[in-house]
Amino acid sequence: MIQAAVLALTASILIGATTILLTECVKRTNPVLTMLVVTLVGTIVFMSLALPTIPLSYLKSPAVWFFVIAGIFSPALVRWIYLVSLKRIGASISSSILATGPAFTAIIAVVFLKEQATLSIALGITAIVCGIIFFERQHNEDSGPQNRRKRDLLLPLLAALFFSLAVVLRKKGLLILDSPLLGVTAGFGTSLLVYLLMLLFSAKMRRSISIAKKDLPLLVGTGVFMTAAWFCIFKALSTGDAIVVTPLASLHPLVVVGFSKLFLKDQSEVSPKIILGAVLVVTGIVLITIDQAR
Repeated sequence: MIQAAVLALTASILIGATTILLTECVKRTNPVLTMLVVTLVGTIVFMSLALPTIPLSYLKSPAVWFFVIAGIFSPALVRWIYLVSLKRIGASISSSILATGPAFTAIIAVVFLKEQATLSIALGITAIVCGIIFFERQHNEDSGPQNRRKRDLLLPLLAALFFSLAVVLRKKGLLILDSPLLGVTAGFGTSLLVYLLMLLFSAKMRRSISIAKKDLPLLVGTGVFMTAAWFCIFKALSTGDAIVVTPLASLHPLVVVGFSKLFLKDQSEVSPKIILGAVLVVTGIVLITIDQAR
C-alpha cells in the first residue's frame, strides 16, 4: 500500500508539471488544439506499449467497459463541464468545489468497492481537501460574473462527482483485470475519440485549430508528462485503494505553486492562507501514509 501512496504522490508532481506546461501551451495555441495533441501523444505512446504486450483475450474482459466509461466521464465530460463552470461562476469557486472530488471518491469507494475508511484516512482526506481549497481560492482570481445563479454551482459539483465516478470505475475495472496499461490505454483512446467527435460536429472548434512548428515540441513534451502522470495513477489504483490514491494524487495545486516559485520566478507573497493550506495538506499526507504503513 505504501507503493500506491508513492505512485499517487509522483502523479501529483507530474500533473503539477503538466499544468504549468499546459498553461504555456494554451497561451501559444488554444485549449482545443492543446488537449487534442496532448491526448493524441498519450494515445500513441500507450498504444505502442499495449499492442505488443497485452494479450488479445484481455479485450474480451468486462473490465474494458469500465475503463471506457471512466474515460468518458474523465477527462472528457469533467473537462467540458469545468470549462463551462469557469465561464459562468469564475475560477476561484469552480476550483474550490472541484477540489472536493476526493471526498466524493471516498464515499463512493466505501459504498461500492467496500473499501475501509479508517479514522486516520478520513481525517487525512478532510485535511487535504481543505488545504487544496485554500490553495485554489488564493491563487485563482474570480473573474466570473457577479450575479451568479445558484444552479450554476451545480456545474463544478457535477464535475467533482463525475471525476469520482471515473476513479471508482477504473478501480473496479482493475479489480476485474489487473492491467493498468490496458486501463490507461482505453481511457486515453476514449478521450481522444470524444474530442474527435466534438471536432466533427463543431465547425467553430475546427476553425480554432492552428499550430506553428515551433510550438510542436512543447505540445509533445506536455503530452509525455501527462502520459507518465496517468500511468502512475492507474498503477497506484492497481496496488492501492481508491480512497487513498485519489487525495494523494490531487495535490497538484500545491505542486503548481512550488514550480511557479522555482521556475517561473513568481514573486507573489506567500499569504497566511497558503501556509495554512500547506500545513493541512502535509498533515493529510502524513495521516494517510502512516495508516498505510501499519
